[in-house]
Amino acid sequence: MKSESTGSPAMPRCTNCDGHREAGFSLVEVLCALAIAALALSALYRGLGSSLLAARHLEGHLGARVIAQSILTDELHAAATAAAERSGQSGAYAWRLTIAPAGSDVAVPLPRSYRLYRLTADITWDGGGHFTLDTLKLGTP
Repeated sequence: MKSESTGSPAMPRCTNCDGHREAGFSLVEVLCALAIAALALSALYRGLGSSLLAARHLEGHLGARVIAQSILTDELHAAATAAAERSGQSGAYAWRLTIAPAGSDVAVPLPRSYRLYRLTADITWDGGGHFTLDTLKLGTP
């Protein structure tokens, strides 16, 4: 049993009757491919943007940590220690060093001429960044 087209007999069956289909993509296929590429690119740009933001945040945090460690190291190596507050600027970073007597809840008794101090370095930078680092120092009053 042979089947035939029910289309209009006045219309030719195909314009290219040599048995070969024309090669290429249809308009719908091209538009779908462009839509998929646009979605992929937007996701890529979004990921790249958030990666740059995270890298900037990390860079600010690492710079603040280096400055805080440097300030605390300088004070730890200082000969005399007294309660004080100092501040300054280092590039894009503003810093404040607070030296205060530590609480009396130390488990080990201290020698008579020594006192325990808490050194706190607060670092801030543009963009609302903030970093705090503190340590203890045994010093003479």
